[in-house]
Amino acid sequence: MMHSLVVVALLAGLPGEAEGEAGYTDFFARGEAMAAKNEDAVAIALWREAEAFKGTPQSAQRLARAYEKLGDGAFATLYYRLALARAPESAEAPTMAQSVGTLLGKAGSEGKGLIEVFAPRASKLVVQGREFPPGPVAMFAAPGEYEVLATFPGGVKSTRVRVKGGQVASLHFEPVQPPLVTVDQALPEAAIARGALNDEGPPPNVLRIASIIAMGLGVAAAGGGIGLGVSSSQDAAQAQNTMIPRAQRQQFADSANAKAVPANTLMIAGAAAVLAGGVMFFFSLPEPGTKK
Repeated sequence: MMHSLVVVALLAGLPGEAEGEAGYTDFFARGEAMAAKNEDAVAIALWREAEAFKGTPQSAQRLARAYEKLGDGAFATLYYRLALARAPESAEAPTMAQSVGTLLGKAGSEGKGLIEVFAPRASKLVVQGREFPPGPVAMFAAPGEYEVLATFPGGVKSTRVRVKGGQVASLHFEPVQPPLVTVDQALPEAAIARGALNDEGPPPNVLRIASIIAMGLGVAAAGGGIGLGVSSSQDAAQAQNTMIPRAQRQQFADSANAKAVPANTLMIAGAAAVLAGGVMFFFSLPEPGTKK
């Protein structure tokens, strides 16, 4: 489809720019006027400009319908999905969801999936050799891995995206930014005073470490106590078994009593350790709003 490239040329002669809410309102209204005249390509250009100021369910829905009218199912699907994400409970959400399902289903029947690329800071995008103007990119493609090139202020960056038939591969592509602070600004004063060349991080949280150890030991002790308790119960049951000799039943009773005492001790100690560890862990947490 060539609609995306046509849109850029049509924007070249548009008068003036507005800012903020006024910019969105201006471009959205002009897009509505062009759509009323069946000037769909110009309307798309204007609504995309409105999206640059503020993304709304209305602008996304208008774009989806205009692209669908022009036969560009990929961009129609992308903007229907954006409209749904912005207003999932709107009265028109079921209809838009059905449109997405129909468009993706048609692409899937042709053995294709949807590639979406969002790179707001890029001035140009190229997907597998096909060039797109600034703004989100949408295209149906056969299953496989595709190269994405984006021209950012700092240069051209590349990545790859994998698409499957009948599915959406959505990529948010942003360049990696260099550090914006000097070493003196980045390191804590105490670290600079020691002559450190990198941030050693905060000191270990001793209380939290102790709490984790205590809870771990408590769980282990409680587990051992439970095991002994189960074994003691089994021996006690055998001690009540009248099908075995009296002497053997006495042995089972003695064994049950011998295991019961340490079982109870371990379970009580384990529960106490877990409780104490939980209390220490709670007090080791940072206060709400403080940095980690």
